[in-house]
Amino acid sequence: MIEETLKHRLRALIGHRVEYAGRDCQVIEVLDSEQALVVQCISPDVAPAIQGNQFGEATRRVQVCHTIQLLDNAQELNGDIASWLDQASP
Repeated sequence: MIEETLKHRLRALIGHRVEYAGRDCQVIEVLDSEQALVVQCISPDVAPAIQGNQFGEATRRVQVCHTIQLLDNAQELNGDIASWLDQASP
């Protein structure tokens, strides 16, 4: 579980545009139980991915999403996420 103060700060990032892996992305979700942040690519040069339905059948194209773990191997906050939080702080 994510500490309440950090969870509140992460939720404030939802909807913000960020750069991840050299691409323009938007924060779309905080996954508390997985201790992760989900970003969706919004760069025009990233082709949508084909998404399967619950039966594994390809049914539609969606923007590429990345799930980023909050903590690295040293149990420190991911550097990208830390910089996004710093930029979003008043």
